[in-house]
Amino acid sequence: GVVLLLIGITNLATWLAKLFTLPIVRGIQLGLGLLLVREGVRLMLGAKSNLVLAGGAGLPAWSIALGGAAVLALFQSSRRFPAALVLLVAGVALGVLARWGKLPALAWGPLPIEILHPRLAEFWRVLPLLVVPQFALTFGNSIVATENTAQILYGAQARRVTVRGLSLSIGVVNLVSGMIQGSPLCHGSGGVTAHYQFGARTPRSSYIIGAVCVLLGLFGKTAVGFLGLIPLAVLGVFLVYVGVQHAAYLRDIVKRAPLLLIAICVGVVSLLTTNLMWGFLVGFFLQGILLVVDKTRTKTARAANP
Repeated sequence: GVVLLLIGITNLATWLAKLFTLPIVRGIQLGLGLLLVREGVRLMLGAKSNLVLAGGAGLPAWSIALGGAAVLALFQSSRRFPAALVLLVAGVALGVLARWGKLPALAWGPLPIEILHPRLAEFWRVLPLLVVPQFALTFGNSIVATENTAQILYGAQARRVTVRGLSLSIGVVNLVSGMIQGSPLCHGSGGVTAHYQFGARTPRSSYIIGAVCVLLGLFGKTAVGFLGLIPLAVLGVFLVYVGVQHAAYLRDIVKRAPLLLIAICVGVVSLLTTNLMWGFLVGFFLQGILLVVDKTRTKTARAANP
């Protein structure tokens, strides 16, 4: 939180963003998309995703996933009934049937807020172990790629979504969350794609999402039980769909071979290592090689044509 807040206040974030060139950003988006697809397929086909309904009838995960994909396809163009909402309701209905008689109890239960008083020694200890390794991932995906994704999907509406603004918002939120012993929070380019593709394209969508999150928070731990009603195979369908859409941002550099190669390398390395940071480092290295090659060609051309 402190680091992101500082680079936002000083506008250092804008300068750092220049290191994330277009092929690196597209590679990060591709890598995240591939990771989402892989996890989605695992949820759609895993044995733990099978359901047994109250009457004893079994539903294999693949059949639930197939039905979920059909729902998305049928309602994809519907404005009256958003595909994501229909699939979510259908998934919860299946979850209720599978856990009939064992539904989680609902109880008022927001957790008490406890203020944390961090010490400077703790900060210096976590800086090399946690902050530095996480920074490239957070800055690349949660800030630079998020800004780019928002501009692609929302155009002029995303004018306030800047690397500086995103750095400031993540910094402030994490400072507050850390003080009350909450979990780290960040933006995410994949989340932007998910919201847009499933119909969240106006301010009202954000209000609704925020209200639902606040409502769940008021019920504390008991809310987790209700979220568990959504079948894993249904979540898998969501992940695969969003992953494919997110990876598809690659299409604007398909005809630019050097940039495409860098992006694919970033994406594949991210997938194989399950870590976007390694993908970024590979992309940064390849981008440097490309710049050297371009400069060498330019000098050679000038020498040949004085």
